[in-house]
Amino acid sequence: MRKLKKNILEKYRWGLQLLLVFVLLSANTIKAQEIKAYTRLDTNTIMIGDQIGIVLGVKLPENFTVNWPILGDTLTSAIEIVKKSPLDTLLENNEKIIKQRLIITSFDSGYFELPPIKFIFHHKNDSTHYMALTKAKYLQVNVPKVDTAKAFKPIVMPVEAPVTFGEVLPWIILGLAVVAIIAFIIYYLKRRKANKPVFARRPKPLPPPDIEAISKLEKLRLARMWQAGKVKEYHTTLTDIMRNYLKRRYNFDAVEMTSDEILEELKKRNINDTVLLKFKDAFNLADLVKFAKANPTALENDQSVYHCIDFVNETKYIPVKTENGTITETKKQEEE
Repeated sequence: MRKLKKNILEKYRWGLQLLLVFVLLSANTIKAQEIKAYTRLDTNTIMIGDQIGIVLGVKLPENFTVNWPILGDTLTSAIEIVKKSPLDTLLENNEKIIKQRLIITSFDSGYFELPPIKFIFHHKNDSTHYMALTKAKYLQVNVPKVDTAKAFKPIVMPVEAPVTFGEVLPWIILGLAVVAIIAFIIYYLKRRKANKPVFARRPKPLPPPDIEAISKLEKLRLARMWQAGKVKEYHTTLTDIMRNYLKRRYNFDAVEMTSDEILEELKKRNINDTVLLKFKDAFNLADLVKFAKANPTALENDQSVYHCIDFVNETKYIPVKTENGTITETKKQEEE
């Protein structure tokens, strides 16, 4: 009985082996059928030198990996690759579609075959590799038809386009920038040579003439200059303060005028006689000290600064708004 079974197994051994090989091949065929590689041309007819697109794609199960074909600068000796897009992957119903778009061109005329492109793929958990091929495509490259019976036309030379403002604007901006830089360098060198800051601060607005004069006269009084023996410096400073006040208050150049000229100018201003006399006494005493080396008494020195303070207070500007809305001024001596 055992011998019979052994003979039966030996008799059908080759048949079983053939069946196993058939099953394995069938499995590989099934796997291969799950992979679909394709190419798609935008058009199959172009003029020489034109560019068209071609899409390479492969559709395979999600658990498969594909080795994308490496393409150089040409598909064939007559078909050149101008541009390649990145790979684009799309998942759909447990399948993934991987594709790439190429831009191709040809500078030869004729009917050219785009050969099949090979894709190698394998299962993630299996080292066995499988292959899928795209179908061959054909491209017709035409040349323009030339009617040789007609006369040749002369070559048209390039036509110069008019210059637009947009083309000139960058040069204008560049020129202005260069001029500004040169001007700044000259300004900087001049300020540096004069030992002045490049960017000077804006001066503070001056206080009203009477406020400025009273402040300086008070500082002069408290400085006790004549008590320290600086009598001439005291009277010189006093008259300088008053000359500056008159220049700002009445708009005449009191700084460059003599005492008599200043008094003549003030008489035209309708100033109170009493306060004008005080001003005259202070300036006359200052001239005696500066030019005649007079030595005033302590009372005379004190009275000079007080006479000037009274003069400023009596002649200061007092704005008054009239009924028609205009601004004018009034003087204390006129009110009196």
